[in-house]
Amino acid sequence: MVEGVKSCRKCGSEKLVKNGKNAVGNAKYKCNSCGFSGVIESKHYDDELKEQVVKASLERSSSRGLARTYGISHQTALRWIKKKPRR
Repeated sequence: MVEGVKSCRKCGSEKLVKNGKNAVGNAKYKCNSCGFSGVIESKHYDDELKEQVVKASLERSSSRGLARTYGISHQTALRWIKKKPRR
C-alpha cells in the first residue's frame, strides 16, 4: 500500500473522511461514495515471513514465542500455522 494514499476497500474511491477509531486504536474511515465504514489500512506480511513462522512452529515453538521472535501477534502466528497442513 502506498503511504499517504487511502482508498475504499469496497469501491476504490479516494473520497474518505475520518470516522473515529476502533477498539484497538486504528483510525476508521467512511467512504463518501459507497458509505462503507471501517479500518482502511491493514498490515500485509510477505510470504517469506509466513513460511519462516510455519517452519519454526514445526520445531515445537509456542505461538507466543514465535510472536515475540518475529514481531507479530500470537493470533496471527496461530492463524498462519492452522492454515498450513502439517506433514
